[in-house]
Amino acid sequence: MAATTTRTSSTSEAAGPRRSSSFRPDIEGLRALAIIPVLIFHAHEFLSPTATGPLGLVSTVLGWVPGGYLGVDVFFVISGFLITGLLVREGETTGRVHFGRFYARRARRILPAATLTLLVTLVASYLILPAARAASTAVDVLWAALFNADVHFANSGIDYMGVATDPSPVLHFWSLNDEEKFYVVWPVVLLVATVIAHRVSRRHLRPALFVALSLLAIPSLLWSQHLVSTGDTSAYFSAFSRAFELAAGGLLAISMPAVLRAPRAARVVGAIVGFLVVVWCMATYTTLTPFPGLAALPVVIGTVLVMAGHESGIVSRGLSTAVPRWFGRISYSLYLWHWPVLVLGAALTATGLMTVKQAVLGMIVSVLLAWGSYWVIEQPPQRLARLRPTNRALWFGLVLIVTTCVAAVGVGRLADAKVAAQYEYVTQGLKPVEKADTRLLYIGDSITNRGAVPLEEALGAAKWDYTVDALGGRPIIAGPRPDWTPLCSDKPLCGADLVLEAQPSIPGTVVIALGTNSFNVAKVRVKAPTATDSGERTKKDADGHNVIAGQDPAASFAAGVDRIMAMVPATTTVYWVGMYLDDKQWAGVHWRENNAAMKAAVAKHPNAKYLDYAAYAKQAKIPYMNDGSHPTPTGMGIRAHWIVSQLG
Repeated sequence: MAATTTRTSSTSEAAGPRRSSSFRPDIEGLRALAIIPVLIFHAHEFLSPTATGPLGLVSTVLGWVPGGYLGVDVFFVISGFLITGLLVREGETTGRVHFGRFYARRARRILPAATLTLLVTLVASYLILPAARAASTAVDVLWAALFNADVHFANSGIDYMGVATDPSPVLHFWSLNDEEKFYVVWPVVLLVATVIAHRVSRRHLRPALFVALSLLAIPSLLWSQHLVSTGDTSAYFSAFSRAFELAAGGLLAISMPAVLRAPRAARVVGAIVGFLVVVWCMATYTTLTPFPGLAALPVVIGTVLVMAGHESGIVSRGLSTAVPRWFGRISYSLYLWHWPVLVLGAALTATGLMTVKQAVLGMIVSVLLAWGSYWVIEQPPQRLARLRPTNRALWFGLVLIVTTCVAAVGVGRLADAKVAAQYEYVTQGLKPVEKADTRLLYIGDSITNRGAVPLEEALGAAKWDYTVDALGGRPIIAGPRPDWTPLCSDKPLCGADLVLEAQPSIPGTVVIALGTNSFNVAKVRVKAPTATDSGERTKKDADGHNVIAGQDPAASFAAGVDRIMAMVPATTTVYWVGMYLDDKQWAGVHWRENNAAMKAAVAKHPNAKYLDYAAYAKQAKIPYMNDGSHPTPTGMGIRAHWIVSQLG
């Protein structure tokens, strides 16, 4: 979503076609219909469990626009309309398109705010995020600065709808880069059509452009639907699969003289219908809706109808009022700032989720940053006389791009150095294993999954020939419980026993680190599930403790140990990692009793060893996240080093 000046070719409401450049306050207000749903949708994505009382009401309100991501599509149509109108006017007036002036305007308008956002996000990510994630963010910033974040994220196989899973703080730059590709292709097409039309007849310019843009829009729509139908997640990011949305706005701009000759009543009704369609889509579409493809057509056509109303009727008057126009004015900066504010704000909570208060604060901070950015960063370069010459504006833009790239490379190297230092810490003092059979099977759960990097670094440093099998919610023994069902009950290798049964040959060393899976945590659904996020959150009681729906008794834990030990040969050593929970977050959990039962059961088997992780975690003061069951990234490294150091 790039910024464009809200001016377009205008024709008098009377029959006479008098062209002029006029300000469209209704389009400026229409931007509010785009940015506010996007802001609310993204804030809701980071919400923790549903709150009660007034905050619960706020949480409910934030969930009213499950299709808020459609605001980006509204922006695409607006941008296509405004950019095409600007280029067509130039083509009609001069018979050519001045590329230098066009890109100079883009540089003055877009790059200052985008550059500041990228630089601030880059530094904040280095200070806030884990080193490995900060390093990947630096790579993302580099791609964004080079106008190819859309290609980068599409090739990374990212599911945009799974935004709650450690997203990039600059993921939203995909839409800006999509638009910038349109800015490269469309002026060239328009220039060719303009030259041809002027040689034949100036009257044929708009029809020629309409045909040219249609030849771009139709294949784009078909390709977008093809990607969606095959489940290709790149459909969301691809510039070509989104081109039809920008083209729709461009087709309206080309057709505007004819549109304005239509009866005013028809345009007023069309604007009302279009507005209602856009709102309906935002209220009914979810992250499960196959998108974009044909599903994007209603919101695209609805936006076109609203703009075709051309300052006529109730919709135009409503959008032209002060509040929508104020949000529309700062919409570009608000789009730039809101996503990194929410992502980094959620990262500061250590759980990756925010309370309602934190989410609302994040939105307020985003609006304040956008307001300041609009006045201090966006506007001055457009008014500064020194940047008015085309060459200076282009050099100015190039300097901003190079500065961002250099900063991204520099911060990336600093983050890589931090990763290397963490690797050295995790692996220091670990001696290569001296055993005939160095094969190791590590069976873990979500703790293992989240801490896979330091664990594998430690195992690799000790020269283990390892296999790590991690699955969230995995119990020791698979099968139904009388009062709860394991989270992984639908997975083929849910229990540790099933993992062992699936081994062609059991290795000489097995580690079973199943954390807190002796109980069932109560869940509450707060949003629609996505490919990477179940939409459920841990339920809390009145005191803020996690609610337990059911637990395995200590006796069953002991039986689980016996069951596993009966499956392995006497030559295999099985290490049992004890559990640990932060009592500040958990109430009524018998994890200590289960540890005692595990330790007693392990003592009966000569080839089993119990690792008292709880005692070590307390002694080493391992830092834990706010959920009370998962160590922080630093804690994961300490935990991994200690466990591997205990393996004989």
